[in-house]
Amino acid sequence: MVKKPQKSTKETHTAVDLVRLNSSREDKLRFMLASTKILSMKVDFRTWLLEKAKLTVPSLADWCAIDVLNAHGELERIAVIHHDQVMTDYLFEFEKRFPTTEKNSADLYTVIRTGEAQLVPVVTDETIRQGARSPEHLKAMQRLGLQSLMIIPIFARGKALGALSLGYAKSGRVYTKDDFEFFREFCNDLGIVLDNGRLDEEISVRDKAKDLFLASLSHELRNPLAPIKSSLELLKLLETTADVREELDIIEHQFDHLAKLLGDLLDVTRFTQAKIEIVPHTLELRKLVERSLGASDALLRSSEITLHFTYASTPLPVWGDDTRLEQAITNLMNNAAKFTPSGGSIWVDLSKDKKTNCAVVKIRDNGEGIHPGDLPNIFEIYYQGRDSANASGLGIGLALVKKIIELHHGTIEAKSEGRDKGSEFIVKLPITDVLNFASEPSSHGNAWRMTQRVLVIDDNEQAANSLVKLLNNLGCHAEALYSGEAALAHAELSKFDVIILDLGMPHMDGYSVIKTMLSRGVQIPIIALTGYGLREDKQKALDAGFTTHLTKPVGVKELSDAFREFLPVVV
Repeated sequence: MVKKPQKSTKETHTAVDLVRLNSSREDKLRFMLASTKILSMKVDFRTWLLEKAKLTVPSLADWCAIDVLNAHGELERIAVIHHDQVMTDYLFEFEKRFPTTEKNSADLYTVIRTGEAQLVPVVTDETIRQGARSPEHLKAMQRLGLQSLMIIPIFARGKALGALSLGYAKSGRVYTKDDFEFFREFCNDLGIVLDNGRLDEEISVRDKAKDLFLASLSHELRNPLAPIKSSLELLKLLETTADVREELDIIEHQFDHLAKLLGDLLDVTRFTQAKIEIVPHTLELRKLVERSLGASDALLRSSEITLHFTYASTPLPVWGDDTRLEQAITNLMNNAAKFTPSGGSIWVDLSKDKKTNCAVVKIRDNGEGIHPGDLPNIFEIYYQGRDSANASGLGIGLALVKKIIELHHGTIEAKSEGRDKGSEFIVKLPITDVLNFASEPSSHGNAWRMTQRVLVIDDNEQAANSLVKLLNNLGCHAEALYSGEAALAHAELSKFDVIILDLGMPHMDGYSVIKTMLSRGVQIPIIALTGYGLREDKQKALDAGFTTHLTKPVGVKELSDAFREFLPVVV
């Protein structure tokens, strides 16, 4: 609805009118150019709308406000700008005293509800009195000094999203139909950006919820895995027949596969939240690749795949995290094995690219190959390819590999001539000049014999009991309690050499237990046990007073490594 001024006047193009017309056109042109530049800003839609509002003042308005409907259908003021800072402060005060409700801002809600913009070329005292809701409201509106006003709805996809309000005050300028049409077009652009911004925000919220769900799922699944791991490790320590040993190997292989999938799920959360932990040092890449090949050996043998490994005669030192790089190479090996038929071959070549001074790892197979249309997306998270109906896995392994390699300032490339023609993955990592190699990870296997007295505190009785049995078979003297309250009631905590304490117990969690223990003067090492393994989880445990932190499921190696840090052992 276009409200016309109360007194009709015949337009005459005097010299002053022409000057004002040309000035207005120049202002609008500058506004459009500046508005286009804002499009390239990588900010949230609220900041973007605020920047847009700033452009209107003072050339095209004395003040500008943008109101947006929230999820409850109520207006939320995103931006309010005035050419006079004193008046800007007053507008904020005005908003506090008279919030943008349907009672206080009837015209605004009417515009949004009907979709009909309002143009009031001349705002009279009578216009202000009609819009006032109380004497106090009238006095506040009169102080604004409005002389000309436009309220234009912001729409997108046929849905009202908010409104743009523009006003002239002491400058004495008046809005025309040309101004009205200009800002209607401007509001169409605002609607598109606002709609897209909200969609991006909604996607971001859902994406975070998904990551939180995956992390929680990974944690919840680790809990039942804990007693399985302990029981499996215990059975491996016992004397068994060859047939039983073979079955245990199968169980262990499948367990490790499941644990890896859970680890990948957790890594997705770490990467998307930029919380991945890299601990770099100088590595000899050949030795790291050999360990990765060893980790894939059982899978290759079970599939009867032949491995061909060639490498440079000179050392290839790289600066990186051995755990993460080994994870990346192992993922590539397992991926090659998964898509290579029984009796096939995998070629691994390790060399140096002298032009780029990079170490190059090439992993090639003669398996299924990759469809040309899939190559551009092969490293995308959750991407399953054109044959996704027949694909296995979660579609996250290669995405994690790419993230790990990029964190090491390297590159990865996938090649394939098509279906049934095999594939090749090429990893390049910068060679470092620092040659103080880290010591090789020690591997004591099941040779560790520990003699400590250990108290296990976990509300999951099966998990606690299986861990106690494993520790006792390793030479410890272990016992279990099943609640924090029971642990605190124990009269002889000091008789133990170490306490393994689950964090996620009901009623009284591990943090409450250790806080009370420390307040009572308990000084023995206390190990935190949990399904959460992010960096902040570990730091939180250390800050609470735990000696170290273990992520479920734990076996002989994890226990040995933890005990080795602070307790004497007998080998």
